[in-house]
This record gives sequence, structure tokens and C-alpha cells, in this order.
Amino acid sequence: MKFRFWQKKKKQKQNLLSKRTPTSSSKPQPENITHWQKEQFLKEFNDRERAYFLELVQKCVLDGYPVCLDLYFFCYFSTFKFRILSQMSHDSRFSYLYAWGLKDLTDQIAFYEKRLEKWKSA
Repeated sequence: MKFRFWQKKKKQKQNLLSKRTPTSSSKPQPENITHWQKEQFLKEFNDRERAYFLELVQKCVLDGYPVCLDLYFFCYFSTFKFRILSQMSHDSRFSYLYAWGLKDLTDQIAFYEKRLEKWKSA
């Protein structure tokens, strides 16, 4: 009885080890866009922002970037930056918020642009 138990454990260990070791043909793939992102796109943007978003996606895909979650967020944050810049007023009370909001958006855009470059070269 003990002997069969040890053989079973040994096989389970071998199976786990074979699953952990990556093969040369398996490359990491970018994540796909989910239904949640599609709903978010439809809810949060008006017609002008949707047109900007879709133009940006089309330009990025023509440049060779894959259609993935990173591309979605790159275009999503770029569209928010477009929204802020198009609605920016000259009210000094909100200039601090605009400045920090634009800085955060620019940082997010740069982050996702670097991730997209990784998938483009892969």
C-alpha cells in the first residue's frame, strides 16, 4: 500500500515539474480585451471621444501594435487626456488639479506605451 502511495506522489511531482518548465515555443501572449472594457468604452465616452479613441487604435494597429489590453488602456488614458485638454478652462482655482491630473495621465500613457513596445518587438 505504501509503495503505490509513493509512486503516485512521485508522478504528481513530475507532472508539476513538467508544467513549471517553459518550453521554447511558448511565448507570453498579451491579454485580450474583455467584455468589461467594451462596456466601459460605451458608457464613459461621448461620440467625439469615441471617434478619437478609434482613430488612435487604428493608428496604433497600423504601426504594428497588437490588439490587447495594454493597447486599450493606452488609448483609454490618451482619450481622457484629450477630454481634459479640450475642456480645460482658465479658472485658476482648478489649475492645480488640471496639472496633477495631466501629469498622472501622462505617466499612465508612458507606462502603457512601454508595455506596448515590448509586445511590438516580441
